[in-house]
Amino acid sequence: MKWVTHQAGALAVALWFKAEPLMSAGMVLGAVLPDLIEQGISRRDRRLFLAIHRGFFHWFGLYAAGLAVMACLRPAAPAGVVAAGLLLGALSHIALDALNPGGVPALPLRDRPRLRLPLLSTGSLREWIFLAGLLALIALGGHRLDESWFRRLAHFF
Repeated sequence: MKWVTHQAGALAVALWFKAEPLMSAGMVLGAVLPDLIEQGISRRDRRLFLAIHRGFFHWFGLYAAGLAVMACLRPAAPAGVVAAGLLLGALSHIALDALNPGGVPALPLRDRPRLRLPLLSTGSLREWIFLAGLLALIALGGHRLDESWFRRLAHFF
């Protein structure tokens, strides 16, 4: 996935669940956190980045464990809210990368097994259509798509 798709996905989720602004900002930044970590480790060395990309730092358990620790420690706001947003955004990144043919690690191992539902290749027309749908949800303000929403939409047309 392109970074813009990851960030739009996190923002759409934040709006859908009516997250507070600090949480939403954390989620948008966290939506690219796994790639930022890998770029920092590889120091922009393309070969090294490709060797570690979608490895340990794309494992959902890492960020889920971070959320569990935060739930136990209950850090003070606003730092705790932003940190939780970062972790939730990273989880949205992992979920979206699981839609890529390369998938994400099911366990903290580099090669196998992997979780994947190969629907969207990075930069493909399908990804751009998916992004357009996310942007439409964002433009709608993240309103829940309930029965009344569909009635209002049908009335509009």
